[in-house]
Amino acid sequence: MASRHALPLTFVRMCKDGTFARLKGCWELKELKDSYGNKLETELGQVLCEESERRRESEALKEGFRVGDGYGTSDPEFAGPGAIKDIVDFGEIVTFAISGDGAPFCFDYRENPAYPSIIWWDDVYWRRVSPDFDSFCQLFNFR
Repeated sequence: MASRHALPLTFVRMCKDGTFARLKGCWELKELKDSYGNKLETELGQVLCEESERRRESEALKEGFRVGDGYGTSDPEFAGPGAIKDIVDFGEIVTFAISGDGAPFCFDYRENPAYPSIIWWDDVYWRRVSPDFDSFCQLFNFR
């Protein structure tokens, strides 16, 4: 079953050309900032080039982020730079990578089904880190 979300062309190309082929370690940020200039401390661990991996991780979001026990309230006390409301419907969210600490990087198709923004779970809140995948790629040293 194919995903109903069109993946960014740059993501597809980088998966095909082997850019994301890495046996160990993580890709580090060029600077400790997201695309908007906000402080960002993470690294890019595993990129999910296989559709089955993306599907599995995207489905897991529904289980891992259930409303209750504080999640779903978008508590401003826990919000930081780039914070967005807690996601309660993951139908337009596709996990495409995992950070070094295991947090998901996702394509967010909710605002624009043709050009998803990039969001990440920053320990206690969701945040937008880039307006699109090309901008997201500019944050990391791929070598």
